Amino acid sequence: MDSQEGTRWRFPTDAFVEFLLRLPPNTRRLFRLVSRHWRNVVDESSLMFPHCPKTLVVTDGGSPSLVDDRTGRRRDLWSGSTPPCCRSMCIVGTSNGLVCLCDDEVRGGAITVANPVTGETLDVPPLPLPPPCYDAGRLCDHGRWHLAYSFGYLPTTKRYKVLRLPCSFDYQDWDQFPTLQVYTLGEESWREVEIPATLSGCKPGAGIVSTNGTMYWTAADGYVVSFDLEEERVMHVKPQPLISDKWFLAEVHGRLGFVSRCFPPMMENIVVWIMDNTEWNRWYSLLVSTPRNRPGQRPRGYQCLTRPHFVQYSDHVLTWESNSSQVGLYKHKPQENSASNGWGSGHLWGGVVEINDTCWETLVADIKGCFDTRVFAYVETRESLSVYTLGGN
Repeated sequence: MDSQEGTRWRFPTDAFVEFLLRLPPNTRRLFRLVSRHWRNVVDESSLMFPHCPKTLVVTDGGSPSLVDDRTGRRRDLWSGSTPPCCRSMCIVGTSNGLVCLCDDEVRGGAITVANPVTGETLDVPPLPLPPPCYDAGRLCDHGRWHLAYSFGYLPTTKRYKVLRLPCSFDYQDWDQFPTLQVYTLGEESWREVEIPATLSGCKPGAGIVSTNGTMYWTAADGYVVSFDLEEERVMHVKPQPLISDKWFLAEVHGRLGFVSRCFPPMMENIVVWIMDNTEWNRWYSLLVSTPRNRPGQRPRGYQCLTRPHFVQYSDHVLTWESNSSQVGLYKHKPQENSASNGWGSGHLWGGVVEINDTCWETLVADIKGCFDTRVFAYVETRESLSVYTLGGN
């Protein structure tokens, strides 16, 4: 690029930075390729476009909190410009700084997408639902609709999609259904996508994970299935290592994680596998026992892995511990180990974490709440939601 062409692209720095802030975080660095000046602005503004997301902690007893993993500082997710209705909704997921919310007070769940930085919100069109069902004369409406939704981003089309699995939340462990519903931000209505009978069903308690343009959940046969956001097709993934009947799905290092739990006397063994290039690799082994209470220290409780996100950018494993009205968020540095730990043997790509009286840990933050703690990765953005309103381009 010659000097004349370079001058053509030389916008005022403050205007260029403001423009970048309105883009999805994962596309900003592509603008380094336009010119030397743009590359320098993006590189010098690295603090404004952090590569590492903050930790978004959601509890059942307080407002969602953003925690800076490096400093431990925290603040409320919602600002003064956020509509009050958002504060009472459940968070489904986050993507590129946008937050997907579900109003569990509405049958089937009403979806809203919000940008906490700009205060903008976008109400998704109502979901077409069958007539209400009744069980022994009682309406089947349990207020857990957010567990049936997932929120994701497709980089190839730069579009956001909301997925709903038609779970009834009755007393059955597994729900089966012939179709699922998909909504693309900016479209007029939801779409029905057929599911092969062999891939039908869902166990909501195992979680729905969205990563890299694909969503994952557990079908009625007990195995994990995937939904490609571009092709909108449901497929089986390679069978997961079923070693325990206590397990759930998680997002680990931007990939699908499978977490198995076993409860021998006085301790919990947890093994985490990651799906890497269609293969399951054993990544972490955790050995958990409840630390004893010590005089002058905060009361201790049992520590659980955070869901659906439990690994910080620095590769620390996150756990949460409830004691009365507070939730303690802890981080643990895995130790390298290639011996047999937990189930199986061989090399652990991530390492071993021991949680007990003698092992070192760091309290990241104390947050108001009791149980049902969920954690998401969050990156701030000023991306406008106006382009996704009906009729927008």
